[in-house]
Amino acid sequence: MRDKIKLHRDWYFVEYQPADARSSFALLLLTVLSEPIDLESVAFAAESELQYWLQRYPVPSMLYALDAKGDLLHFPSRGDESHLMGFVDQQTGMINRRWGLFENDELPAEQMEADYLAHAYDGIPTRMQKDVRTEAMRKAQVEGRLFRTIIFFVVIVPVLIEIISLGIDWLGYLLAAGSIVVGLYKAAKILGWLQPTQREKEKSERNLRINHYFYHCERNPEGFIRLMIENFKQDAIEQTRKKAEALLKNLE
Repeated sequence: MRDKIKLHRDWYFVEYQPADARSSFALLLLTVLSEPIDLESVAFAAESELQYWLQRYPVPSMLYALDAKGDLLHFPSRGDESHLMGFVDQQTGMINRRWGLFENDELPAEQMEADYLAHAYDGIPTRMQKDVRTEAMRKAQVEGRLFRTIIFFVVIVPVLIEIISLGIDWLGYLLAAGSIVVGLYKAAKILGWLQPTQREKEKSERNLRINHYFYHCERNPEGFIRLMIENFKQDAIEQTRKKAEALLKNLE
């Protein structure tokens, strides 16, 4: 897994996500900061950026552009397309580009292999996918221990205090009994002593479906890449809107 590279270009900024375990080709996001938008200037900038990054890193790449609000831009003068793809022909050194998407078999497969990418991206910080997962699991364990500690002091300790305070009078018994019941119920839910609710069952079933989808995505990586592209386009709209707003505030 490789880190993004971000560059500011005066009236827009660009983010380059190198190809790695998440995508077999590079992704370029161009976010326009100025208003109103001159689509012809953005299209020219997109073509220039694609050429720049392909010359810097000769790895098949896909570029798309957003406005400062996070809306995907389409270019009437480029067939009303929103995506620009390209790669370097290793025999001629020329850049092949297209407004629209290349089919998988049109892209040079040798330029998307791990050894080639490692050479092309020499010097870019990388993280092994297994190390990222290990770190995520470690953080989850730490958060889990912290959560159990909080539960102990928030739920168990008050119950123990109420038990110790039993015998003050009948009202104390009543209040203590209520607190004990509530505390024990919460503790039982957390520790798994009670049967899951319908909502919890639905959540568990959803997680099973996610694992099922993940299994089939691994079996059909090409189909997964196309699905990932569609999801990436949807998710990136909201994410880049926030980035653009933050960058605009810094420029003020």
